[in-house]
Amino acid sequence: MDIHDVPRAPGRLPVVGHGWGLWRDPVRFMAELAGAGKIARVDIGSRVIYVITDFELLHRVLVENSDAYERGLLFERIRLIFGESLIVADGEQHRDLRRLLQPAFHRTELASHAHTMKRNADALASSWRPGQHVEARSAMLEVVIANVLESMFSHEPGTGELQFISGLVEDIGAGAMVGSVLPGKLANLPLPVNRKFLSAGMQLRDYCRELLVARRAGGDRRNDLIDILLDSSIDNHHSDKFLAEQAVTVLFGGIDPSTTTLTWALYELSQRPEMASRLQQEISDAGELDPGSLGRLDYLNRFLNEVTRIHSPLLQTRRTVTTVDLGGFTFPAGTDIGYSIAAIHRNPDIFAEPDTFDPDRWPASTAGTKCRSFVPFSMGNQMCIGNNFAWMALQTTLHSLLSKWEFRPVVTEKVPRAMGPIPGIGKLPLEVRPVFR
Repeated sequence: MDIHDVPRAPGRLPVVGHGWGLWRDPVRFMAELAGAGKIARVDIGSRVIYVITDFELLHRVLVENSDAYERGLLFERIRLIFGESLIVADGEQHRDLRRLLQPAFHRTELASHAHTMKRNADALASSWRPGQHVEARSAMLEVVIANVLESMFSHEPGTGELQFISGLVEDIGAGAMVGSVLPGKLANLPLPVNRKFLSAGMQLRDYCRELLVARRAGGDRRNDLIDILLDSSIDNHHSDKFLAEQAVTVLFGGIDPSTTTLTWALYELSQRPEMASRLQQEISDAGELDPGSLGRLDYLNRFLNEVTRIHSPLLQTRRTVTTVDLGGFTFPAGTDIGYSIAAIHRNPDIFAEPDTFDPDRWPASTAGTKCRSFVPFSMGNQMCIGNNFAWMALQTTLHSLLSKWEFRPVVTEKVPRAMGPIPGIGKLPLEVRPVFR
């Protein structure tokens, strides 16, 4: 069938198309696309994206026939910040950059990273007092920033740096997603969200460049990401701009998704004290564990599986570089193809009662692993390069916090949502109460 035969998603409005539905409730909008078909046409102003709602078709795009696609619409915007880095590269350039950065995420490095993560999470947990109201997103953001900077850059940030980078990450995450759902002309206007997005990107690149320049001037080696990048500049004559683009990709990519996921984890725990008690009992029964052994905590990993299923990346895009047949339709070169992992993870044909938060849907034998249709870190050559690092950060942080604290909601009204690659929570005030065992 022709591209014009692809069913259009319901709810299209004049001028803005489906942009209003995406803005108002992006996860619900994406989850309901499956009702339109395995591929649904979504109009954002004058732009058209054909969004995949079927896992097998997504597997064909990202794994079986990945060379027929390049990055696409969303990446045109973030290229303004990330330049020619891994997150926006295609083809051979993408493979070369992945090979360049992979040693920083090798499993042999994870043990030392895990101890860094535990130290930071323990320090955060020890800083709280019984009955204190903490703003969970800010707390998670700062501990994740410290994890990434200390593990990947061998740099211990001060309080001022943590707050500075926190603001930049928030502006980049919001600007990337808001810009992707705005009609084309609005996405390029000097709106506050666009100005903040570009300014934050420039400042974060400059910050990474300063770390690189300082290491080169100091001459010391730490066997970390900075050393990998500096060594590559000697062998391949890479510019400081190129090196900073790779560094800012790792920094932002390691911070924003993990922060959002940890914040959602604390939210789910605050709403479900019986699950929190079960987790705390498991942690207590296990006794002292090396951070690298947290995979043995069955319920913790099932809980994290469910957090990352319910709260998944909203929208990614690819663009056909040749004519492709997909789902019974023929798409010419230059067609924007979208996919939503959030929609795949809420598809009732894959997950029974998909809107129900239920860690027990995951058999013990798969805790901490991914069944075929569970792809929170994507798949194929688009799989997150830091997926093992991120999963360990989730395990380690929750283990440390739950060893000492219970979390209770401070407000009963609906929590404010925030736009980002994974739709998140704007602010989440929680009361911490000590765990007594």
